[in-house]
Amino acid sequence: MTRERLEMVDQRTYHASCHCGLVRFRFKSEEITRGCRCNCSICVRKGFVASAGYFAPEDLEPIEGASFLSLYQFGDKCVNHFFCRKCGICPFQTVAGVPATYKGPAKPGYYRINLGCVRELDVFALDIGIIDGRSF
Repeated sequence: MTRERLEMVDQRTYHASCHCGLVRFRFKSEEITRGCRCNCSICVRKGFVASAGYFAPEDLEPIEGASFLSLYQFGDKCVNHFFCRKCGICPFQTVAGVPATYKGPAKPGYYRINLGCVRELDVFALDIGIIDGRSF
């Protein structure tokens, strides 16, 4: 969706945080009705329910408590898995890099938000798709 088209869609402000509340942020999005789960080894273990799409850095307001975040990477190190050092919850991931041949929507610095951390959402009521991360 182009930036002009996105601006025409009704946007809502969502509030998200880790479990202990030290890491907090807000972001704007059209109404969130779906999410996705990845079957890779880390996402399965942590139960991450990701936003269906990516968010550009400018879609998020500054992250409060960013100094409490730690970073974990594995495999090809294309994804930054951030988590709160106090409670261990991963409120979001960012794209660290993409292969030169990649043609999809992810760009370095873009976010996938853990929808389980969003106050206004019931993740059990969302339509959840599956990403075959094991194949990457």
